[in-house]
Amino acid sequence: MHFLLELESRLALVGMASRESFDCPLTQYHLADALGLSAVHVNRVLRQLRENGLVTFRDGRVTFGDHDRLMELAEFDPAYLDQSGPLLK
Repeated sequence: MHFLLELESRLALVGMASRESFDCPLTQYHLADALGLSAVHVNRVLRQLRENGLVTFRDGRVTFGDHDRLMELAEFDPAYLDQSGPLLK
């Protein structure tokens, strides 16, 4: 959850994402490898998120169903990211 929210925040900095969705060409296997998790676990978590209406990860696109609720559940605070990076000046 946190990883998807961080991707969204970073991509939004360069105009490639919104609170609704973003393109993500990674597969569940890529996500699992990057996060040090099994593909089975990633699949289960993504299924739970989808069933709870929080996020859908399908066909190279991440779509948020309830961005605020997902941020709360993941305890995600984008303040630690450099929101004034060189691309925004």
